[in-house]
Amino acid sequence: MSDLTTIQASPSERTAIAAKPSRIDRLPALVFTGCLAVYLLWWAAFYPGLMSWDSITYVWQVTTGNWRADHSVLYDALVWLSLAATGDLAALTLVQAAAAALTLAVLACVVRDFGVPWAWCLAAALAVAALPATGTFVVTVWKDVPFALVLVLMTATLGRLALRRRSWPLIVALGVEVLVLCLLRNNGFLFAAIALALAVILLSGTRVRLAGAAAVPLATVYLVTAYAYPAMSVDPVRPWLSYATAYSDIAVTYARRPAAFQERDLALMARIAPLEHWKSNANCLNADTTLSAGFDVARADRLYKKLVGLWVRLIKRAPDAVTAARLCRGSVAWVAFPAQPGERVLVGMPNVPEDLYGWRASGQTMAASPYRPILATRPLSQTLHDAAVFVRGLSLTEQFEWLLWRGATWCYLVYAAAAALAWAGRRQAALVLAVVVAGHQLAVTAAIPAQLFRYMAAPIMIGIMLLPILVAVLSKRLRRPAGEGQ
Repeated sequence: MSDLTTIQASPSERTAIAAKPSRIDRLPALVFTGCLAVYLLWWAAFYPGLMSWDSITYVWQVTTGNWRADHSVLYDALVWLSLAATGDLAALTLVQAAAAALTLAVLACVVRDFGVPWAWCLAAALAVAALPATGTFVVTVWKDVPFALVLVLMTATLGRLALRRRSWPLIVALGVEVLVLCLLRNNGFLFAAIALALAVILLSGTRVRLAGAAAVPLATVYLVTAYAYPAMSVDPVRPWLSYATAYSDIAVTYARRPAAFQERDLALMARIAPLEHWKSNANCLNADTTLSAGFDVARADRLYKKLVGLWVRLIKRAPDAVTAARLCRGSVAWVAFPAQPGERVLVGMPNVPEDLYGWRASGQTMAASPYRPILATRPLSQTLHDAAVFVRGLSLTEQFEWLLWRGATWCYLVYAAAAALAWAGRRQAALVLAVVVAGHQLAVTAAIPAQLFRYMAAPIMIGIMLLPILVAVLSKRLRRPAGEGQ
């Protein structure tokens, strides 16, 4: 029975319709099983999972007792649990695949409830799982995987709130999502704060509760970081990791606007690295080049307050130069097509190299670690692995990269979909479907260290999932939202 038929029915007919048992909602099961099946192919092809320099760091930290807040302590705990329970990392990436399938199922149902044909929602979810960028990302040993999935889940929760504004369970769920988000990345609070500030504006009927959904988790994270981590002997974040982007801004500004620097500024910089190093290694696309060999990280940590002071002074003296450096680095979130020659999105390698990405920590290596053998690509099917590597490599060509690996295009499609939905239903609240992506774009601009795909995985996933909304509006196939106003 369609919504239109129900609306036109008499009161007695409506009662009879309501009394009829509804058909089982098969969409969640279809999305979950279909996406999980696809993810299992990627998982088998890259077993026990794709890795990066960060992945090796996680394993070293949890197997040597060197727990640090540099990376997510929560994700480190999941790595430790996988190693303790199975002696390998495959269990962790398998759980990530299942979590991704479940998350897509949740968002698919929300999109369907906004009036989109269910088959389109299923097709979008399967596309997220099948595309090389988002498919292989999910089976990577990275804290960014659950971080991205939580952002997708937040979009679904906010969408539910747009339909059912008085639901306390949804507010609680949103608060839990914000808490997990902040525990997965040190700058996660920035993503959450911007997104929820926008949501407070759009969801007028639940502003106080939304503010609570942000404030309580943020306060909890502060207490965990300030008191729980030290009590657990977790070392604090090293300054150079927190301020690497500021150091890069200094280098880029020095290379482009040396007149903005005073003698005391240059003397401070020379204590960290030769002035020629600051100039020749200035790269607005990647902060890592500034902190390369020749940059005294240990001394920078001791002098970080003075370096940050220099950065603040430069913002006052040359705001355009500093802003240009930051916008250049964050362009992966805003520019659909690379603006500079050689500007490519940085992604992980399909196979773990023998030197473990040149991994070192405090002069130590993983060569003698009993876990060294598991830090290797061991596909369950070599044929499947070869095919996956080929498809993944093909997707990275310049002709496909802008669409499959850069997130800016999908951000704008999210805005178009949310705006179209709001216009079609005359409902401002529908714009809340875009606030997570908007917060993401702004937070990435403020904090991204390089042109990293992993930072843009969530907007790509959300964009693909919301694309059916735009298509449904343009093709006039959008139905009345289910459960509106409940």
